[in-house]
Amino acid sequence: MCINQAAQSGRYTDNLMIHEGGSLIAELYMTCEEQGLKRILIIDDVRDRAAWLKASLEVAGFDVVGLLSWEQVDEDSIQAASADVIIVDANAPGRDTLEQISLMSATLEKPVVVLGAQSDPRSIQEAMRAGVSAYVAHTVQGEDLSAIIHVAAARFDEHKRLRDELKEARGQLAERKLVDRAKGILMADHGYSEADAYKRMRGMAMSKGKRMAEIAEAIIMAKELSA
Repeated sequence: MCINQAAQSGRYTDNLMIHEGGSLIAELYMTCEEQGLKRILIIDDVRDRAAWLKASLEVAGFDVVGLLSWEQVDEDSIQAASADVIIVDANAPGRDTLEQISLMSATLEKPVVVLGAQSDPRSIQEAMRAGVSAYVAHTVQGEDLSAIIHVAAARFDEHKRLRDELKEARGQLAERKLVDRAKGILMADHGYSEADAYKRMRGMAMSKGKRMAEIAEAIIMAKELSA
């Protein structure tokens, strides 16, 4: 079973990875092709822990492109690092960690791995809402990191695909509503049948090189201005 399949299996809940032991994760990772996720940004206020994580990642073949404390974290500093994956310490004192994570995951569209996380259900649910891709509540060994990162990236990609599909579906529904409204205007004002109204709108769209929704918007706007 490859890491993408593992990320979608029952071993993992929605977009949170439930880590069941280093040997299992290592086995899953060894059966997967390299996904090219090399550039890692670390965010951690504890220097010794960050240094250990950096060294462990480099041993595993990753390129650590930045080490930031939470005080240094903003959109510009994260973008400047050009990381493929962001690894954060969840126990940053006095920081609204999940708000920062939500920004990194959604606005910057980066997979976020949370280490040292709380294992209570409330913390897990909050992390899910924030867009965390991998949530690890136990002590991590160096040999676990590669698999954790690849699972996080796989889950992130899957959820991004689902979000994009949902956005596209909502957009198509909104466009259909516009077209239906414009057809109604043409039928009421000009006595067209529904088929004729649609045919006329389609002809206008083709002749002007525009989408049907754009033609519908123009018809609706013209109606509103003439009211």
